[in-house]
Amino acid sequence: MSAPTRIEREHYQNLIGRQILAIYWDEMEGKALPILVLSGRDLDGHAATAAVLADPEGNAPGHLDHHL
Repeated sequence: MSAPTRIEREHYQNLIGRQILAIYWDEMEGKALPILVLSGRDLDGHAATAAVLADPEGNAPGHLDHHL
C-alpha cells in the first residue's frame, strides 16, 4: 500500500471530532445518495456535509467527499 498524499491527509483530517447529526437523501444519476450532515460549519458558514463518491470528481458512489 502506498502512503497517503499530503492532500489526502489534509482532506480527511477535517473529519476528526465531527459528529453525524442527520442524513438526508439526494440522488446521483437516478440512484439514492446519502448525504451526512455533520456538526459544525464549512468554510463558507454552511452546514458541514459529507457523501461517499467513487472519486473526487463525483463520477459515481466510493471517495468520502466533504464540505468542511
